[in-house]
Amino acid sequence: MRNATKRIMLTLALNRTFVAASRSPVAFASRPSALGTRTSTRAVRNASGLQMVSAEVELLTGSAHDEIPPVKTGGSPLHTVMVHRNRQSAAFREGTPLIFGGSIASTFTEYSGDPQTDKTIPMGSVVAVVVSRDSPKGGGKKGGKRNARSRDEKGPPSAPHINFVSADTETGHREVINKSQLIGYGTFNPESMYRVRILCHETMHPGLAKEIRSLRKGAHKGSTPSEEDVNAKTLQLILERKLSDAIHTRIAMNLPLEGVTDTYRLCNGEGDGLSGLAIDILGGSTAIVMSSAAWCEIHKDIILSVLEKSLKEHPSYEGIDVDIVWRNTPSRLRQDGYELALKSKDDSVDDEGDTSVVATESSVKYLTYPYSDGQKTGFYADQRENRLMVAELCKNKRVLDLCCYNGGFALNAMIRGAATSAIGVDSSQDAVGAATANAELNGLSEKDVSFVKDDIAEFMKGAIEEKEEFDVIVLDPPKLAPSLSSLDKASRKYHALNRDAMNLINKIEGGLLLTCTCSAAMTQKDGGQYFLNVVNGAALSAKRRVTLLRVSGAAPCHTQSPASFPAGAYLTAALFHVGPADQ
Repeated sequence: MRNATKRIMLTLALNRTFVAASRSPVAFASRPSALGTRTSTRAVRNASGLQMVSAEVELLTGSAHDEIPPVKTGGSPLHTVMVHRNRQSAAFREGTPLIFGGSIASTFTEYSGDPQTDKTIPMGSVVAVVVSRDSPKGGGKKGGKRNARSRDEKGPPSAPHINFVSADTETGHREVINKSQLIGYGTFNPESMYRVRILCHETMHPGLAKEIRSLRKGAHKGSTPSEEDVNAKTLQLILERKLSDAIHTRIAMNLPLEGVTDTYRLCNGEGDGLSGLAIDILGGSTAIVMSSAAWCEIHKDIILSVLEKSLKEHPSYEGIDVDIVWRNTPSRLRQDGYELALKSKDDSVDDEGDTSVVATESSVKYLTYPYSDGQKTGFYADQRENRLMVAELCKNKRVLDLCCYNGGFALNAMIRGAATSAIGVDSSQDAVGAATANAELNGLSEKDVSFVKDDIAEFMKGAIEEKEEFDVIVLDPPKLAPSLSSLDKASRKYHALNRDAMNLINKIEGGLLLTCTCSAAMTQKDGGQYFLNVVNGAALSAKRRVTLLRVSGAAPCHTQSPASFPAGAYLTAALFHVGPADQ
């Protein structure tokens, strides 16, 4: 337990949701990153609450997200999305979280007062998702699906948007909505291919859906206090339930486990019912929030409020003030129709960037830098189980860790597996420096484990010329196939890397190769068989016999939704035995 002055370090991206109100200045810092440009915000506590300081933009101050600030709007508009009744809507009812534009039949906004003339539901708005109880008129199921796809390809579908007043009973809009079947609640985005991200399915959370329905019904009847933002309250209820579920899921996995593992993924987007939101815990003291959807940026105050409250109530963090760092992925946000504000060239650098946090995974310690924007920033918890699995097979073996990042596989091989020696190779000096520091942190000398800055293809070429051999090789390259269009080119690269790795395996006794891809396009192609075929082709080129021992994915804390599987699968780790070379 640590006793520290309560503080929250927020890495916030500037965005267009900031509203002029009672303001304090905010200072932002931006640095280029090997993982993509990110923006950071420094937040510090003063006597009056959470204060953020800047020369460019000002934010609303107040208590540190202890409560959701009420929005006095004179009544919150209620938004509803009605989807076509077909096979796709059945999938939504069964848990599919993403609704494409072509699946939407119409949208509604209900006002308690004078209606507005908006042509669509605003980005980030909380919506109820319903489906008409009537059977579709005309056209088969296949035709409906085909039309939806063509509309998505050409641009936003032409689903009509209807504004109406609650008291107006002549139009019948409220009656149409009341007679429809509720699917759930989510957030709307008119600029994204994912028009709705469902965050609460009525079939999976009937009690929560009933509570939200009652809240919205009170707003419709005017019984809900006008100063309460019904949509914000709805999102708060959803986040509280989903984060509570996520916490209990990790507790069931023994995460965290005192003295063994304090670093893991607490929330994994769609796997935990919160599409676009991921949260990692580092060292049991820092929470890294990763936003990749517009709704997360728009509602970050609510997310931070609920997360802080949830961590305070977590049994493992009693008496610990967990720092919260906000990060985002600009490329993913652009795909979601959300553009972050550009940064000024003269922004200062956050002086907390070199502050380290010691993360422990499977009793191995790592230095992480959650407040920095460099490659050494974070930690990949998705390989936790695979690192342990390989370590158990490394006793008295010589190990090569290619694309070693912070040295995870090499360190586990030495500490957990009693390998005789290990070498890690990475093209990033930051990664090599971090891995070397981690070895020292764990009491390992350069005689035990060493790390080399080099392109892995060049390293392997040189090692083959020097006739070096290894008993266990781990090949874990970065994402080589970001999309299906790049799959062919990536396949050739995977082929060459695996071929050369096999040529470094002990030629007399053979050895083990754990080869990985973190490219979803590669992992999901042909149900995973495509990647195995690439490796098999590499074995044929290397003239080495291979036997597949096991195929695994990300650690279980990287949860997946069975309703959308394998869409969330991205990591494949295939363990092969490479037989002796024919002489």
